[in-house]
Amino acid sequence: MSNYLIVNADDFGLTESTNNAIIDAHHQGIVTSASLLANGQAFDHAVWLARENPTLGVGVHLTLTEGRPVDDIGRLAVFVPGMDEPGRFPLSNAPYVRALLTGKFPRKNIMREFKAQTSKIIQAGIKPTHIDGHKYIHLLPPLPQIAADIADLYGIRYMRLPRPADSWLTAHPRRLPGMLALGLLSLLALPAARTAHLRTAGRFLGFTDTGHLTLARLRAILRKPRRGVTEVVCHPAYRSAALSGLQQQGYEWIAGYNFEEETAAVSSPELRRELQAAGWTLAHFGQMAG
Repeated sequence: MSNYLIVNADDFGLTESTNNAIIDAHHQGIVTSASLLANGQAFDHAVWLARENPTLGVGVHLTLTEGRPVDDIGRLAVFVPGMDEPGRFPLSNAPYVRALLTGKFPRKNIMREFKAQTSKIIQAGIKPTHIDGHKYIHLLPPLPQIAADIADLYGIRYMRLPRPADSWLTAHPRRLPGMLALGLLSLLALPAARTAHLRTAGRFLGFTDTGHLTLARLRAILRKPRRGVTEVVCHPAYRSAALSGLQQQGYEWIAGYNFEEETAAVSSPELRRELQAAGWTLAHFGQMAG
């Protein structure tokens, strides 16, 4: 088995500047894959770029936060208390956690929304290579089963389950609670993935460096190739009026991201050459399914 490295850019479709950064990082650097937001304001632009760049693997980035639902029912405010505005997703996962704890989790409506998101991507001419979730929402019970069912329904063979990796040991202590939660949720989600015969990457890197992934950090965590499939998550984007506009709408995470440094890191031709020379095979999930 080869040492496969999949570098996946999340939030494809968020803004045109995000899309352009992802494509530049694909051509110049190490990005091989992207996760597409069906409700992103630059969805059509992302689809056009995906068609123009068929070597980029494109998957489904399921979301229940930020922006509007894709499904025409558009009434999530009815069954998810805490909505800021009718017909718009909440800005965080918190309302879904509360709904879960109070026994009011809108499973059927979420299944319908996830179907609508996936169907929109497929109807646009994209054959999804994988499925994952914005803000890891697909890991919140019972959403792993719903995501797995969606993947099985549409013939998607890979689902993101962030397994703890050795690089997590050198992460900043403030990331520890999130790392532990993510690892536990992934463990709980594993049976759903196995039942649907979904594959997952053996190693998941980049979560502990979200928004601050540097060239030095990439060199450190990818110094030694590993057998099997390793996924690195990243968030390249160029600062733009559209991105600033989303921040003003409450997308608070945007303010804390060092997009310039992270985009430069994953767009490095030198790093691409170094990784290939070290023995990594750059690929996307669609090339793993055979």
